[in-house]
Amino acid sequence: MTTTKWDSFWLGLAIGILLPALFCLAYAHTIGLQHLWQEGMYDMLKPVIGRMLLLGTFANMAVMFLLYELNVWKLAKGVLVGIIPYMAAAIILL
Repeated sequence: MTTTKWDSFWLGLAIGILLPALFCLAYAHTIGLQHLWQEGMYDMLKPVIGRMLLLGTFANMAVMFLLYELNVWKLAKGVLVGIIPYMAAAIILL
């Protein structure tokens, strides 16, 4: 079992929080949700946003699986903890 200088919980947490946000923004741009910020559109698109957040967590889970396979445990734990706010928000929005 080897440890690297990159095996840090806090680095994993930062990745775990940023990766789904970037994924959701890129996905919203590709399907054309720029009108989301208009008056009254948020209530209509709440289920879509919830599904986008769930889709963003799959990117985190894939990265977490890769990190577990590479035996970078602390980094993987940080990514796993970063999923929690997105799952809570998706449950509230759905």
